[in-house]
Amino acid sequence: MKIFKALTTVAIAIGTVFGTLPVYGREWHPRRVVNEVYSGIQKIHGYKATPRLIWNVTRGKRGGCGPIRGSHYCTKNHTVYITSTDIRMAYQHGDAALAYIIAHEYAHAMQTAYQFRPGVGHITELQADCLAGVYLGLIPNIVLDNKDIREVASFAHRIGDYAWGSVHHHGTPKQRVKAVVHGMRGSVNGKGVSACRV
Repeated sequence: MKIFKALTTVAIAIGTVFGTLPVYGREWHPRRVVNEVYSGIQKIHGYKATPRLIWNVTRGKRGGCGPIRGSHYCTKNHTVYITSTDIRMAYQHGDAALAYIIAHEYAHAMQTAYQFRPGVGHITELQADCLAGVYLGLIPNIVLDNKDIREVASFAHRIGDYAWGSVHHHGTPKQRVKAVVHGMRGSVNGKGVSACRV
């Protein structure tokens, strides 16, 4: 109940940033989400340093950085991998949650390409969440409605963790929601990517 109340508050806060948003109702097929989001982010970056994308990958398959355990960006072959497991988990929240995963992993590629990374660990992950929020707000021809924003916020909250001290710590649920919301605000207040500098 507290989580729902917190997410509702976040969604309302985000909604006030974006204004009254239209409701579209139907969820996009994963292929459409991947195509639209990926091409939209490429356009934001002027089609520079575009990583390769491999999606709907089975966990355990070998990628450029070894066995694939989850969606990630691999620096060795400049490739974003999105797993089928993560796609299914995202759709427990909605299509915007998948858009968030794609934007987050693309953000890691841009952190590397533009040396925009503050180091390693949860700070880097939270910056990628912030950049994902910026991308989601700036993608041409995609408008996030209130339902989409709730999907992103609830998914960000779900994948947060408390594994302090672990190299896999990505930030607490609250930190992850706050980071992506901050990025979305940056997309509408003119700060864009600079809103995510640490």
